[in-house]
Amino acid sequence: MASEDLKTGLDILHAALLDAGEAASSSGDYAAEGKRAVRQAYWSILCHARWPWGLATSPNVIAVQAAQRVTVNSIAGTTMTLSANLTPSMVYYKVYLESNQSVYRVLSHTDNTDTVTLDASYVESVTSGPAIFFKDEYALPTSVLRVWDPMWPRGWYDNPIPIIDKPLFEQRYGRGAWGFGSGIIEAACEVHPEGFDAASDNMIRQVRFAPWCEDALNIEHDYTVFHDLDFSGTGSTVDTPKVPREHRSVIANLATALLCINKDESKAKDYGEIGAGKLRAMVDQYIPSQAGRFHTQAKHSVSLGLT
Repeated sequence: MASEDLKTGLDILHAALLDAGEAASSSGDYAAEGKRAVRQAYWSILCHARWPWGLATSPNVIAVQAAQRVTVNSIAGTTMTLSANLTPSMVYYKVYLESNQSVYRVLSHTDNTDTVTLDASYVESVTSGPAIFFKDEYALPTSVLRVWDPMWPRGWYDNPIPIIDKPLFEQRYGRGAWGFGSGIIEAACEVHPEGFDAASDNMIRQVRFAPWCEDALNIEHDYTVFHDLDFSGTGSTVDTPKVPREHRSVIANLATALLCINKDESKAKDYGEIGAGKLRAMVDQYIPSQAGRFHTQAKHSVSLGLT
């Protein structure tokens, strides 16, 4: 089916199902598998490049919280009692005693109180003394599908923060308290749309910074906007792909490749190569300055590890 005939998510679903040798239906036995394939193909394409039609009109801003220093009076099990009330709530913060630097997460804390609950029983020998509460992990808004490198600290625009893969980030910084200071060196982002359930919105979206920041800081970043398809066929905003109409057949081609992979059919490779070729043409049209980089990625896009 030609791209100009693919107006809605439902049109794309039907095209992918037919090309995969299945009935064109939104509620048949294979429809749920088809919807998953179309979504995965669509989100992979959105994440593949910094498409001008996919970017948010303004950057997202992450308000990095200042660390707080306080004396711990006692720790018993998961209960930590402090020498002073802390505000705001320390939930999602991490804490360690300066004497041992074993990091615990704060499971619960009521704003302006002096007792916090840790995520595990405290097993260190020293249970009192100076402690630091810091926050190096932040949730991203549900509107975020992909964060684009780099991030920019406001007021420090000559010091961009590069985004690196999470495994490399943890190799460098571990999961504990890696130093501190007024500036952030690197960031790692997680956004996982593949297992997304539109009904419950359980997509993982978070960023972690290293080192954790002593002072409050605003950090901004460009991002591709998350967009789902409801397969209603109505032509509404939630069933009209952001991919320009003349290129929408690439979604159907890559979704068909996925369906054929799941069915262990050899034509999966053919549809994957067709989709990859169309993806290269899109990059040439919209992002010619980055074509060489993205062409290398698109050659290996049959599995839809497009990003």
